[in-house]
Amino acid sequence: MKKLAKIVDEKLHTVNVALGDNIEFYKSIGFINLDVEQGYNGNWYIQGYAPAKPEPTLEEILIQKEQEYNMPRVIREGILGNPIAYSEFNVNRAKELEELAKTIRDLKAGK
Repeated sequence: MKKLAKIVDEKLHTVNVALGDNIEFYKSIGFINLDVEQGYNGNWYIQGYAPAKPEPTLEEILIQKEQEYNMPRVIREGILGNPIAYSEFNVNRAKELEELAKTIRDLKAGK
């Protein structure tokens, strides 16, 4: 999208975008019409240079699933310690989370 902007960093292709409608002021301090886009991080970039949002780490995925399932480690350990007392659905979710947590622990241990 075209916006009144000024390049801040030529290597990163970041820009400052004019706010408001005082066009003459912005032009007087070096702002020009540029094709820009806003990155996932909220910063503005010359069109085509906004960084892609990085893939979530395994830890971030685990935290997100723990929150989604409402099943932190302490609850998951309880379920896996006595699976007969819980539904197959909850046992399977606990197993899924524990497998992911084990993978993370193994990676940190260098396995």
